[in-house]
Amino acid sequence: MRTKLALFLVLCFALTCLTAQAQTIEKTFFHQLKVGEQPQSWEHRIDLPEEAAMQGRVFVARSLDLRMGKLVIESELFTPTFYYVKVRLPKHPEVPMAGNLTVELKIGDVLSNVAPQAASQLALSEYGATLKPIFTWKTPARYAAITLYDLTEQNTVWERVSTTCGYIGFDEGWLKKDHRYRWAVKVSEVNGRYSPEVMAGFRIEEQNGVVIAIPD
Repeated sequence: MRTKLALFLVLCFALTCLTAQAQTIEKTFFHQLKVGEQPQSWEHRIDLPEEAAMQGRVFVARSLDLRMGKLVIESELFTPTFYYVKVRLPKHPEVPMAGNLTVELKIGDVLSNVAPQAASQLALSEYGATLKPIFTWKTPARYAAITLYDLTEQNTVWERVSTTCGYIGFDEGWLKKDHRYRWAVKVSEVNGRYSPEVMAGFRIEEQNGVVIAIPD
């Protein structure tokens, strides 16, 4: 009897450990804008459960799903004890918009500090419009944070976190003719550690009646 009881307790302990190791938190954030409403941003924060914190456990990975709707991510911050994300619905006032973001956070014992290598071959896709470009880069990493800076006006005009490996389209407004731009990209995997940032530049000009983007 004692042997059976001991085996039962060991099995229960093993199952408890496996459950703890695989513990995840999933949150879905839904937003919508009605006709006539202006573009809007929202901020969300997910904290590590108190029980996990008392056990010395931390967030070790995050997964982002933006497949449903038009919601985009402006920025994020992944730490051992909380996850912060800023999302946005960019829209034209005459068109209703909606979308959701699903965030899955994995809880574990050790957070990896390994970051991927920097992205390479930054370019504007030939399939994008000049004033509404598609930014591309080469990397095996799934996620990327992109910043677009207007050198002519000296301000940041666009920030996004891409969940599609290697590209993202400019999704709000239009770029301006006779302006110079510089964009930067850094990439990450599920542990949220970002690579060094790399940059590229271009200017938009009109030549022979055609507006084109010229790499700087």
